[in-house]
Amino acid sequence: MGVVVSVQSIDSVVGTEISALSFLDHLQLVLAESLTSSTYKYALLWALADICVEQPCEPTAELTIPIPRIAEQFLLIYWRHGLPYGSGVHDEGGGVLLQNRGPQASVIGRANDLRRRFGTPAAARRDPAWSREIRWLAALLDDMPLWRLQRLRTTTVDCFYAENRGENSVTLRTGVAYNFRRFHSLVVRLVQAEWMAFLHELPANQAILGSAGDLGDFLFGPQRDCLALVRDPLIELQSGRCFYCEERLVASTDVDHFIPWSRYPRNLMHNLVAAHRRCNTMKSNILPAMAHYVRWRNHVDRLDEPLRGIADKAGILADRATAIQVAEWCYDEARRVRAEVWLGGDDFERL
Repeated sequence: MGVVVSVQSIDSVVGTEISALSFLDHLQLVLAESLTSSTYKYALLWALADICVEQPCEPTAELTIPIPRIAEQFLLIYWRHGLPYGSGVHDEGGGVLLQNRGPQASVIGRANDLRRRFGTPAAARRDPAWSREIRWLAALLDDMPLWRLQRLRTTTVDCFYAENRGENSVTLRTGVAYNFRRFHSLVVRLVQAEWMAFLHELPANQAILGSAGDLGDFLFGPQRDCLALVRDPLIELQSGRCFYCEERLVASTDVDHFIPWSRYPRNLMHNLVAAHRRCNTMKSNILPAMAHYVRWRNHVDRLDEPLRGIADKAGILADRATAIQVAEWCYDEARRVRAEVWLGGDDFERL
């Protein structure tokens, strides 16, 4: 039996540079040294980071998360990973990437079944099958992956949460949720990089991957087919005008993530707006200025019901409260570091 190293909190002073460095040290340790036989470790870290962003949490507070909530986020992350991957072409002629050192990770088969039956997570959530799958996945996570995440070769460093097997929840230690929120973008990018490296290491995947260079987009990119379905309804909802410059939209209209995909890689209906391609290109992965934010808040508050209707038809998740919480988190972080925000065209300013 290995040694358990208990960590009462990330640091005695939460929210300082020392606390941040301690969190990042532990994250690096878990990514580099914890036992890894599948990609579950990466999905768990990503799921925890997303959940921390999607709900308010005081810097000095612990955060208790029900395991079914983790299971749902976990399943969403894997939703498309059972699709065939060809050498740069995602068609039925490709192969499904192995995500385990042994037999295929079981979540792949369960996600595949749901995707074939319902098409999208939004449609699956309306069926009783969704609750059954979440209960199954929560039991799977509680049985092993949650409690292996912090297990090294000879020790268990429970830096994020203590083992609470059988209680149907995990409690993030003081400062952990705060730092998952603070470093969300960094956590996700590190996880994605390690995830892709793991897949490349497995011999069974090498013939499938070939020399293709779009693995990241295939595994983690936006579902552009869904975005195409909401383009025209968004244009109509916005009275044919670009969300940012408010001029008439033309043929080259994009569906843009108001909070950039690079900061929060999920398609949420309330985070999508129609914009000129030039505006979308100039904005890039920068937060829009506060004037845009105020208009966006009015937009999602006033048009909540029609946005939900568009989402329902397109199979995109609609969650106004989560979209607002994510936006508030992004702007809080931007204010903290006095980040640049995009005004329009070539103009930027610091918060």
